[in-house]
Amino acid sequence: MAASKFKMFKSLYLKDLREARVEVLIVAIATLVSILWIFAKTEGDSRMIIMVPAVALMGLAGFLPVITSFRILGREWGQNTIYLMMSLPVSGTMMLGSKLLVLLSEYLAGTLLVGTISSIAIIISFPDLLPELNRQADLILMTKILISLYAASIAAIVYLFSCSFLSQLFGKLFSRASGFITLVVFLLLLFGPGKFSPELGWNLHYQATDIASSIAFIWIYVGITLVLALLLLAASVWIWERKMEL
Repeated sequence: MAASKFKMFKSLYLKDLREARVEVLIVAIATLVSILWIFAKTEGDSRMIIMVPAVALMGLAGFLPVITSFRILGREWGQNTIYLMMSLPVSGTMMLGSKLLVLLSEYLAGTLLVGTISSIAIIISFPDLLPELNRQADLILMTKILISLYAASIAAIVYLFSCSFLSQLFGKLFSRASGFITLVVFLLLLFGPGKFSPELGWNLHYQATDIASSIAFIWIYVGITLVLALLLLAASVWIWERKMEL
């Protein structure tokens, strides 16, 4: 039984992954082309301009999965495959969970590709950079900070995906103004927690006395954000299984 569910989950995951691979390929090609162009046109300290396309492409790698989150779920209605999906012995948890994993895979692949390619390009361009950083700063501490910030970005993007799912499913409960309702609900879910409960948002007033405290605060943010994301995902599953009609 468990093996059968795993195969079904894998099939759902691979079905949507085909579409996400296109976005990852776009990010990879754009990163390689921009880095190679800078290598061909610059030399010496001028190559530090690599950071400009790296930051822009990192933003693109984070933005594309959000667009995909609306497309892969909206496509089920657009192609009328939603009725086939709901008639299958597939739970809402499995259906939305597979889509969430696809989106997370796209985000991880895109951002890690941009980060890895850009880092290699900078290290090649400035071979003395790492030894210099090691002399002036604690590389282990810097690594911990980077890992913490990346974990925070993952938590934030998972929350965005959950907002996307819940807003779309809630909007589909209404026959009129479905798109407008989806947009309003998405914006409320996106900005509501920070407005009504500032302690749950980035504006939390936290007096960090040192870097270690700042890292601990980031992980607190990660935990709170993931809990909120799971609550929204649970609400999405409930709507899928209880309120959506064939």
